[in-house]
Amino acid sequence: MLAMIPEIFIKLGHDNYMTIIGIIIPAWAILMIILERLFPYTQHVKLFRRGFWLDFIWYTLLQSKVLEIVIFTYIILGLKNYLGLQDFGPMSGMNFWLCLFIFFVTHDFYMYWMHRFQHNNKYLWRTHEAHHSGRQIDFMAGSRSHFSEILINQTIEFAPIFFLLDSETAAFMYPAKALLDALWGMWIHANVNVNSGKLQYIINGPEMHQWHHANHHEVFYKNYSTKIAAWDWIFGTAFLPGLKPLNFAFPKPKMFGLPYAYPNGFWDQLVYAFFRFDFRFIEQNTVYKYLLNLRYHLMTSILPIFGINKAWVEKELFDRSNQRFDLDDNHRYEDEGIKYFYKENQLIYHKEEDKDESLDKFD
Repeated sequence: MLAMIPEIFIKLGHDNYMTIIGIIIPAWAILMIILERLFPYTQHVKLFRRGFWLDFIWYTLLQSKVLEIVIFTYIILGLKNYLGLQDFGPMSGMNFWLCLFIFFVTHDFYMYWMHRFQHNNKYLWRTHEAHHSGRQIDFMAGSRSHFSEILINQTIEFAPIFFLLDSETAAFMYPAKALLDALWGMWIHANVNVNSGKLQYIINGPEMHQWHHANHHEVFYKNYSTKIAAWDWIFGTAFLPGLKPLNFAFPKPKMFGLPYAYPNGFWDQLVYAFFRFDFRFIEQNTVYKYLLNLRYHLMTSILPIFGINKAWVEKELFDRSNQRFDLDDNHRYEDEGIKYFYKENQLIYHKEEDKDESLDKFD
């Protein structure tokens, strides 16, 4: 049923349609890189920050491609074809954009509650903690998600599209929905200092989601929304300094990531969700360290071939000092002299060397 598909898409043809979507995503990524360099939310986050290649190669390229095959070819389309429902589609007669809006809102509502359950259930948390393991958050950080999380959420997201639309219509609908996911995912994680004001009551952006990734106890259970920020405000889980009724001592997080040690490697993270093991032993292995150093030296050797100054590459693009916190909370705070505590609806931060300074101003 082609009636609901916009005529421009039909004229383009499905192959060209997919090609254009394939161009938009990397173009958007380049835009995010430029904005992060010009208007950084957190200063001094390098393009090739710690974990960049893990997120880009393993999660964005390899895992995503494998899961795309598993979810669409074997699970969704396999079941649809097995049941003989290729032409079945009760929503196929609806306006394309209205249908896309319905899928967008209903899935985002599901994601709010699923995300919330993941943070509040010790078993579901195992599927999500890899996503919070990054110590620096940028547009690429959103791709770091354990395969079990993607398998569950994307199957639930795209199955209704294929089972409520005929196969031909779904072939145009699901890339449009996936494009929204990709662009919005990069945007909310982007290290961009944007102030959308009251719009943040409705639409989610970096302001709220950067706080969601903060290593602050007070926000571990806040800002679950992905695209529609209104869910957080409606259900009482919103956290954003500057928007009433929230008033806080400082406007940005001081630390990101998990409050405990977590594996750095893809396969370690994959297994660690199901089985806790001594990953430090593996990461201390000289072969593991050699491979990490080899990757760094290859990049700093290849880029200068194209006329890029090696000193500039090392200074501006690589971060080799962002060490993971391997200590528990008490020791870590003691060693770094950092204290967080909650006082009268205000998040207070100070260093131990400032402990003589009166905190009455926060009362």
